[in-house]
Amino acid sequence: MKNKYFIIIGNGSFVCKDNFGPGVILRSLLQYVQETKQNNIALFYRSEEKRLYLEEKIASLDAKSDVSLHSIHTLDQFIQEENITAAFISVPDNVHFFYAKKFLLSHIATWLVKPITDNLSQAQELAILSKQHNTPLWIDFHKRFDHANRLAYMNIQQQKYGKLLHYSVQYTQPLTLPRDTFSWSEQTNVFSYIGCHYVDLLEFFYPQKIASFKISALGTKGTLYKEKGLHDSIIATMHLQLHSKETIIASFQVGWNDPEGTPSKSHQRLELTFEKGRFILDQKERGFEIWDNTKTHQVNPYFFIQSYDPMTNAYKYNGYGYDSIINFLHHIEKREKSITIPLIHNTLFSEYVLKALKESLINNGKWIEEQL
Repeated sequence: MKNKYFIIIGNGSFVCKDNFGPGVILRSLLQYVQETKQNNIALFYRSEEKRLYLEEKIASLDAKSDVSLHSIHTLDQFIQEENITAAFISVPDNVHFFYAKKFLLSHIATWLVKPITDNLSQAQELAILSKQHNTPLWIDFHKRFDHANRLAYMNIQQQKYGKLLHYSVQYTQPLTLPRDTFSWSEQTNVFSYIGCHYVDLLEFFYPQKIASFKISALGTKGTLYKEKGLHDSIIATMHLQLHSKETIIASFQVGWNDPEGTPSKSHQRLELTFEKGRFILDQKERGFEIWDNTKTHQVNPYFFIQSYDPMTNAYKYNGYGYDSIINFLHHIEKREKSITIPLIHNTLFSEYVLKALKESLINNGKWIEEQL
């Protein structure tokens, strides 16, 4: 009888680790595999250097019996010969389409890091393939599983505070990430890479209710622009119209311009202004501070962290980053129909916005309108 496998494509920070914390994908799957005893993990590498790095990483996690390494050049043969439960893709945006299409055509349930493709026509093709092959394509918009955002969703649906008037986002990360950690950063922009999360939250808060939008965007030109030709930050204003004819003004300040001494990997603040109230959701300030001899570290214990479980007397990974992976694995079996699950047909709004934003950027902030 064939072994069952989870395939992982990608060896970067979200799979293994970066300077700010452990990688989400490998550790989440390892914990699931060790608890359920139902699958093994096949991790694919692209070079001998990566193979050696991954061998060291797997040994440090005491995972040799659960994880096998394979050259990416053997992927097609592996798909044909083995029993694949699901595939996980964490690679640069410009190859999302290639791997997602390959797995969908092979009827393999697929989990894909955001953004979908940063290419609307490719994303639409993947949505069609997912439907045609009855194969889930799950997009890792993990903020849908954050309890703060779920609480905001409930209040919006219940209309406790009237209509939403203004949706304001501040989301910044350190300059060192695109400069020193992400070798592929020139192929994207900061809004496509992280700003898409808060665009997707609008679709989460208003599922199948957004009729049209227009957007204007400008980029700042500082250190990162001089070094790599990337905007240090992107400032965007968007007007959304719902099918109910309500209008929401959204503003975004998204940047890779935090200094090296920043106490946190991400500064994220979302403010929702209603007719009768206001919500302030701050990722960093609700967290956990550690002071040492170098600086203050503001840890987000809600995204992905290993902590003590008093019920099992063990250290376990948890958080909404972990939930995105585990909920996907449960969905493969249960196939829930909720319109707020981050399957591709429930998340395409973000791709319309990214396309329009890039057009506005190259046209000096010109307003770009889209009907959905």
